Amino acid sequence: MLKQLASSAVACLVLSSTALAQTSDVISPAPFSSHYIATRPDLRKCAFPTCGGYFVKAVNRALTRCADGSLQKECHVATLNANALPWSDADLAAFEQSFTPGQGLVRGKLVALKSSTGLKADTLVITEGWVAQADSKALGVFYQLKNNGIACITTPCPSISETTLNYPISRNIHGLDLAASGAKPAQVAAGLQALGSTGVLAAGGHKTITGPAGQGQQLVAKQFYLPFVPAKTR
Repeated sequence: MLKQLASSAVACLVLSSTALAQTSDVISPAPFSSHYIATRPDLRKCAFPTCGGYFVKAVNRALTRCADGSLQKECHVATLNANALPWSDADLAAFEQSFTPGQGLVRGKLVALKSSTGLKADTLVITEGWVAQADSKALGVFYQLKNNGIACITTPCPSISETTLNYPISRNIHGLDLAASGAKPAQVAAGLQALGSTGVLAAGGHKTITGPAGQGQQLVAKQFYLPFVPAKTR
């Protein structure tokens, strides 16, 4: 009976990408800082900062709260503001080379700030920058993963804390497959090592794994991200 209850509880915590898309239409975007990904460059022909830059969306959300307060499928961003981070202008430019084509993630807020011309500019104020580690496209649901300190004498072991980005949903899972992203072995090793420190952001889906301790859930990553490292600390 206890085993059945535990299985039911785990099942209730499993949220597929389809379910996320459905709930995103009725749940307003989180009022705290969110994780964003760039969707496409802004090629409209009008003066900066009204045009130029790129469009972004909050991951795992059907709608994103833009700088003007409206809810849209994607939002315009004229510029990134990294003043909260110990980055130089060169660092920000280097990060944008990954972020603009959709190979990076940021955590931050979309706001309208006054530009050097005195006009208000759609600005993404960032507090975290993450860079993709594989050439593959990010597919599935986006998560943050970290070691939770649980140690087991057998497998599968619920040793990884998994939080759904832009949702207050967390649970423990039993494994993480970063190699499925196609990243190089050195990058996969760096990602697994980061589980014990900064954590890893990853997009993918789950599969059931089995072992002496029974069944568990493993995240199969289609893409994963590590924190951007400024040039002076590399």
